[in-house]
Amino acid sequence: MEGHSYAGRLTVEENLLVVDMSKSLARPKDILYTLKRKDGLNVTTMKTIYNARQKSRVIEKAGTSEMQVLLRNLFAHEYVEWHRSYGTANIVSDLFYAHSTSIKLLRAFPHILIMNCTYKTNRFRYPLLEIVGMTSTHLTFSIAFVNLSVEKEDNYRWALARLRSVMDDNSIPSVIVTNRELAIMNALHEVFPGV
Repeated sequence: MEGHSYAGRLTVEENLLVVDMSKSLARPKDILYTLKRKDGLNVTTMKTIYNARQKSRVIEKAGTSEMQVLLRNLFAHEYVEWHRSYGTANIVSDLFYAHSTSIKLLRAFPHILIMNCTYKTNRFRYPLLEIVGMTSTHLTFSIAFVNLSVEKEDNYRWALARLRSVMDDNSIPSVIVTNRELAIMNALHEVFPGV
């Protein structure tokens, strides 16, 4: 029966281990190695691990949309989050999120910020604006991420206003480095005049 799915099925304990390790971001091959190391007679395959992980995600989702799961996870992991939506269906157009630890770092090291968009990094092809800070020892740290529906001045202005709202009056940056995109440059002049 080796190689048959029935022989390679997971016990309740093994399934809990797969779910736990998956939540800890362990790779499927590491999960399989751990299962086989615990039980030398285990004939589980990678396919079984992938199926168990998928089943766990479906159970976790439990009838909620992907956006609802994302917002719930952001809240659970202490992220500050804002989003804009449009239409009667409340479709999210822009999403700003920053971890509370990153905001504390920003308040401690507000002098230099770096902002740039990445492209085609998600399945919706939304640009991702990453905002990075720099410490006094020249180390960088992520401050916030913003999924934008489009790269227009209004969207940048909204994102930068959210960033400004988490800063103290004493923590206004001196320098903001970005590419020569006019939309973000114009929004920066409005939200952070004098920078």
